[in-house]
Amino acid sequence: MNDHLSIEPRWHGRLAIGLSLLFLTLANVSHTIALRYVILLLMLVLVAKNYADLKSGWREQGRPLTAMGAFLLYALLHTLLLSMWPEASVSEFRSQLLIGGLWFVAGLALFRPPRRWTISDLVITAGCVLALVEFAHGAYVYLTTGLWPYMEAFTTATKLEFTFFMNFVLAFIVAAYCLGRGARRKITHIPSWGLSCAAALILFVSLKAGARNGMIGLVYLMLSMLLVYTVFEGVKIGWGKALAIGALVLVGATSITIYTVRQDSRNQIFFESATAGWHYADTKAWLRMEPQPKLSNGMDVDGSAYERVAWIHSGLDLIAAKPMGYGYSRNAFTNALTATGHPNQVGHSHSGFIDLGVGLGVGGIALWLAFCGVLIWTGYRAFRLRRDTLGLVLMLVTCGFLGRMLLESVNKDHMLHIFLFTAAALLAELRQREKGAAHA
Repeated sequence: MNDHLSIEPRWHGRLAIGLSLLFLTLANVSHTIALRYVILLLMLVLVAKNYADLKSGWREQGRPLTAMGAFLLYALLHTLLLSMWPEASVSEFRSQLLIGGLWFVAGLALFRPPRRWTISDLVITAGCVLALVEFAHGAYVYLTTGLWPYMEAFTTATKLEFTFFMNFVLAFIVAAYCLGRGARRKITHIPSWGLSCAAALILFVSLKAGARNGMIGLVYLMLSMLLVYTVFEGVKIGWGKALAIGALVLVGATSITIYTVRQDSRNQIFFESATAGWHYADTKAWLRMEPQPKLSNGMDVDGSAYERVAWIHSGLDLIAAKPMGYGYSRNAFTNALTATGHPNQVGHSHSGFIDLGVGLGVGGIALWLAFCGVLIWTGYRAFRLRRDTLGLVLMLVTCGFLGRMLLESVNKDHMLHIFLFTAAALLAELRQREKGAAHA
């Protein structure tokens, strides 16, 4: 394993770590697109300098690279041959998917050699930096106005982007704290007390951000880890302790749910608003061409719930009408509505799967799920066969991303690129540890 360290110049490794940390931290901040391109270019230069070693790395990662390549090739052919708006599709393919593929390559190559800082160290550090800045801003507002900011974010463009990354980081923290003990399981150099402080800080700022989908992701993570911990650690620690820990986690998840419901007044009218959205064809309000409908008590619907459900249902109808897709674009949904005789002022559908299905069709969804399935299966095998905590992290991160895609259009821009880069780095580190276990 240490052969790479003897060949690779020390500055090479330090620069790779520095660029990775800079990307993971600043990618979430608005107006950093040019900086991200510079970071990617520098990373690819580092990768190209060790091309001979790179070729053997490709053989080791054949399945995920093949799955990613198949998805990108399909998207390219669809863009060139089937898109109803080819110019927009070519631009979006280049800036979203092609660049995403390059981030994936960079993650695989840069983390193939052992690093003094693991990808887990970098993700957790980046998350803590953003959370600390968010906390400092909230504290300043509280001291000057007497109110802590709620349902808004300072460090990212929207609260949804902020909670996306905070949930992403929490997957690393929770896995490292619960199952990352011992030399073979350790995934980060951060001590347990540091992980506890980081989790508390991130939980606090996430609750203050107030994004409902972020809270859904948080509860999902807690329940997922509860299941894994109980099943795999119950025998070691005793079922009595495991059940006590399980009860504590359930109380925590329930408390977060109750807090979220009480703090956000929209939740009181959620179900009736969602039902109205499912029957979207009754009005043109879901197209943002008419005022939103009223509830049975005369109140306005919860606009977020109404529109999201209406867009999901109408998006499913669009996919059913044209399973091959209309053309890849961040605005594929609104463009498809216009093309089918529904003038609108919508934008995207707020569901990554709907946007992907409308853009690239059923084939695009299938190939994306196949790629993610390879990631999940790789992580599962590593965790089941070697109890490698990194495998669990890869599963949690991928499943969490897919789950968030149901409710948010996270499969674009920096969120997609962070996911692909991190997943690739996890794959590379898993391969390192697999080799180490084989030689042990």
